[in-house]
Amino acid sequence: MDGMEVVGMAMGMQAQEMQMQQATTSAGLAKQAMEFQGAMVNSIISGGTQGADMARNSGLAAQGIGGKLNITA
Repeated sequence: MDGMEVVGMAMGMQAQEMQMQQATTSAGLAKQAMEFQGAMVNSIISGGTQGADMARNSGLAAQGIGGKLNITA
């Protein structure tokens, strides 16, 4: 194994590590979006008769976050 092969392997490992870090970050953002959506649903349920405006705003907020993260239900 010559020096160029070692450099190539190191670069490949570094790229793989970066992809794993990006996947971890994406998973964290998706988790936050789902938790937010769940909190909005809970507030709608516990809000009782406060009406359609709250439900509409919560749905739009959850949809906006999901769209930015490319999450589809």
